[in-house]
Amino acid sequence: MPGFDGLARFVSFCEKKFYDRFRWLLRKKQAKGYGVHSPFAFDLITNAIRSPYGFYAFFDIPEILFQNGLDPCLIGGFNHLSFRLAHYLHPKKILEINSGIGINSLFLMAPSSYIRCRCVEYEDEKVSVAKRLQRGIGRESEITSSLSACEGECYDAIFIHLGEKLIPDMQTLIELSHADTFWVFHPIKKGTAKQFWNEIVHDVRARVTFDLKDTGIVFLRPDLAKEDYLV
Repeated sequence: MPGFDGLARFVSFCEKKFYDRFRWLLRKKQAKGYGVHSPFAFDLITNAIRSPYGFYAFFDIPEILFQNGLDPCLIGGFNHLSFRLAHYLHPKKILEINSGIGINSLFLMAPSSYIRCRCVEYEDEKVSVAKRLQRGIGRESEITSSLSACEGECYDAIFIHLGEKLIPDMQTLIELSHADTFWVFHPIKKGTAKQFWNEIVHDVRARVTFDLKDTGIVFLRPDLAKEDYLV
């Protein structure tokens, strides 16, 4: 039935195009807060995720990288977003998984001297660079090579770099969290990371999610209605 198969492929193609177009329009709308009825989600989008304001850290941290022989261009939008979220949501205890050379750790600790950041990184060479950078801002995170060392404690925020080796499962993240904890995943566009993100979005325990194309944000608060935003 070649004619039928061809028609089926055409219908599938049209459905995908419509779905992609719908997602693009919805993302464009919600990125500006339009159609977002939740005051919590609207405030987060307008005051943190899409905030137009700059901060001192956006200028100071590139200088620290330069002084340590690293290219300031290593800093990207995700690092600025990490700062904005920490600045807006005021987490006191942050867990960063697969923290690498610690550039994002600098942005997570910069909003407040009260922030305590624990990092999980396996490669000694990267840990060495991270500690050197942290001396430049006069702040230090606790760095461990094992996620199991973090068990038995709950964190206000968990940042996970999914492009690396360690991807904890949903249950592990739940055990490291409390009701007000938020999670941030990056990147989420491809492969295993994309599949993992899709599983989280469809999990009822992830009450509110924000899909920022390559970054995902999750809130566990049980008082929030289940919503999934494209921003």
